[in-house]
Amino acid sequence: MERKTQTGYLVLADISGYTSFVAQTEIEHADMALSFLLETIIEKLSSLLTISKLEGDAVFAYVEESKLQEARSLLDLIDQTYLAFRDKALTLYKGATCPCRACQALPTLDLKFMVHHGDFIIQQVAGIKDLMGTDVNLIHRLSKNSVSESTGWKGYALFTLQGLEHMQTDKTSFVQQVESYEHLGEVETYVRDMHSRYEAMKAA
Repeated sequence: MERKTQTGYLVLADISGYTSFVAQTEIEHADMALSFLLETIIEKLSSLLTISKLEGDAVFAYVEESKLQEARSLLDLIDQTYLAFRDKALTLYKGATCPCRACQALPTLDLKFMVHHGDFIIQQVAGIKDLMGTDVNLIHRLSKNSVSESTGWKGYALFTLQGLEHMQTDKTSFVQQVESYEHLGEVETYVRDMHSRYEAMKAA
């Protein structure tokens, strides 16, 4: 067993609308579409991050700070991952040859990101690596937040104060919010609307 404490960035990319998508659509086509979308997310994120695990409708990844030459490159990675996700969903929708609800509902899926900087333990048991620690718990808790309720956004990137400050990024282009979690207290967050980012990238 190996237990090693690291400091770095934790990223959770979570497909929004997954639960209702699966519940209200044909499971075979829904599963195929989600597989393609998850593969797209993994392909993009793995260019810079280490994929820790696939968690149903989400991809959890990390990178040790010592292995990241330019922290601001995380912003570009999130932009490019979101762009690829939206384009892939649109391509699958346009290429669908059946009128099933799964194929028709593809445009309703969206992608949200949670980004945090902190400490974590890389635990290896029987050849399987897993991440542990309070900051790992926090990044997962952040997926349940008040962003959509307060802003109406379905696709967004949420950064903790620690994450954004370590990236030395100007906070003025983000919406500041505070989330509160039992045992973790209040967490200062900064959120960016990825829909507007997508439109700006497509226009450029």
